[in-house]
Amino acid sequence: MNIIRLLNPILTIIINDKIDQINKLTSLAEKSFLNKNYSESIKNYKTLIDSLDYSNEKVFLNLAHAHLLSSDTLNAIENYNLASLTENNKIKSIAFQQLGNINEKNNKLNEALNFYKESIIADNENNDSKFNYELVKKKLEQEKNQQNKEKDNKENSKENQKKNQSENKKQDKEGQEEKKKESESQEEKKQNEQSKNDQKKSKEESIEEKLKKINMTKKKAEMILNALNNNEFQYIQQLKRKPSKKTDKTKPDW
Repeated sequence: MNIIRLLNPILTIIINDKIDQINKLTSLAEKSFLNKNYSESIKNYKTLIDSLDYSNEKVFLNLAHAHLLSSDTLNAIENYNLASLTENNKIKSIAFQQLGNINEKNNKLNEALNFYKESIIADNENNDSKFNYELVKKKLEQEKNQQNKEKDNKENSKENQKKNQSENKKQDKEGQEEKKKESESQEEKKQNEQSKNDQKKSKEESIEEKLKKINMTKKKAEMILNALNNNEFQYIQQLKRKPSKKTDKTKPDW
């Protein structure tokens, strides 16, 4: 009994001393945070948690804020999650709101939307979360519309590509047919020319064969033909020189 009486004052001193340390570190942490000395604030909050075994939702929330403002997102997320486990709906709503902000900043819109929803459920008077919820919801709708538009454009592009390919094939086919017709026309022309040449050659050969039958060479036949042409020419010239008036038979010839 005497031992208990002796221990009670000692325990009281120890408890009071711990409370004083807690209050002192809490005050220092809050003061450092307000002065934007976030590293000092984090140090004091960690001492409260690790050395004095003192933690609550408010400590976790403020520690998360300090980590976030120090660009330490991972530790901020960890402490916001710890702060959200509280029964204090105000702090829970703020913790979920901050988790929503982090996800929205990283363009994780679906996750952000869910955190804002949880924040509103915890505290229906959190207008910031309501505003952010509607903003993210609108962004998601715009993204969906954009994706649908890109999908339609892609499908239209494929359809146009197929159409162009079909049109190109048609044009190629028509071009090939046109070339074929042109080639056939040229071939037909060559054949006609060849046929004429063959006929001419055949005719010449026929004349030579006839000349051979009468023992006359082609050269001699050409000479005779030229002579006949000269005689005919001379005869025509003589006709031109004869008087055009008729002879009067009643007068003497002289």
